[in-house]
Amino acid sequence: MVKVVRLRRGAEKQVLNGLLTIYSKWIEDDGGAEPGEDIILVDYRRKTLGIGFYEGIGAIGVRLLKIGAEEDIADIIRRNIIYAYRKRDFYPFDSKRIVNADADHLPGLIIDLYRDTAVIQSSSIGMDNRLDLIAMILKRSGIANYVYVRNDQRSRVEVGLERWRGWMVKGDETILTISEGKAIFKVDIEEGQKTGFYLDQRINRLEMGLYSGNRRVLDLYSYTGGFGIQALVNNAKKTVFVEETPRSIELLYENLKINNVLGKAEVYEGRVEKFLEESGEEFDVIVSDPPALVQNRANMEKGVNKYKNVLENIAKHIRQGILFISSCSYFITPEILKKEVIDKVLEENRRRYMYLGMVRGAAPDHMHRSIDKELRYLKGYFVYIH
Repeated sequence: MVKVVRLRRGAEKQVLNGLLTIYSKWIEDDGGAEPGEDIILVDYRRKTLGIGFYEGIGAIGVRLLKIGAEEDIADIIRRNIIYAYRKRDFYPFDSKRIVNADADHLPGLIIDLYRDTAVIQSSSIGMDNRLDLIAMILKRSGIANYVYVRNDQRSRVEVGLERWRGWMVKGDETILTISEGKAIFKVDIEEGQKTGFYLDQRINRLEMGLYSGNRRVLDLYSYTGGFGIQALVNNAKKTVFVEETPRSIELLYENLKINNVLGKAEVYEGRVEKFLEESGEEFDVIVSDPPALVQNRANMEKGVNKYKNVLENIAKHIRQGILFISSCSYFITPEILKKEVIDKVLEENRRRYMYLGMVRGAAPDHMHRSIDKELRYLKGYFVYIH
């Protein structure tokens, strides 16, 4: 028999507003549900609110898959995955995010598609328990021929979930090749960052490429070369890549070779801070896309200062040209990045600058609803220095 989880009085407003991730502090009675079990969520009057999983791990109490009347969980997951995939028909790339957690009524689940290989990441015990079902849906619906799981993110340890990775529907290779505009990239779905590639920055990379013709470009925190290679295939004069991870550098060189741009590239193997201190070179276009420097609200001031220090050093390497400054820290809002980092640093250094349009975010395949605040983690600005 399906367990019933009852909310505290007033907490139902969150669900009625569309929230699918329900915190434990809002729950009055868990009905004896075990982590991963199917549940019916009801309000304090015992009126049915929706269907989902009981999590009971960390701060998360319930993940809802459907708001409304009861229905079989497998049918809901199948419908939600197929609908999420079809919603992205407009997006003209051979790799894309096809499930973006709460935005697609599949909280705790990410699925990225690289040509015919789907890569799954779960942060939910409920989704973990249904990986066979999810893989079957992807295969039988024709969405993917192969399915790989990347459940090795550090955040899983914090909530007591096992870290692992491997094939659900076995493919031949974990190194895949995708295209992006004029560029080609090799993607390591086994050991690469996220599910193998930063799909969220795609449109920002393509835009940056438009500004790079006949210019000297600096790609900081370059990973496997996404921004810098877009510059080179768009006729940049030269690109310097700065990266410290050996595996990323190895793949970066392969990407330079397959795009026939190795001759116009320099790769600095080391920390960004060290490069900026040691190099006396100036550039026309600089990209700064660091890892999340603010992991929680308690470290906000320290993290903001890190962003400011990096930008201060970057500013020394550009006399006139374009900066792209990005942050993937959820706690750094667009306003904080603009006012507390970019404005403060450039004004304190008496630099003349203008913003090129409004704030940029994640690519369109990373869909979100207005209520999905945590999915709006990525923000960046193009700034013209003159």
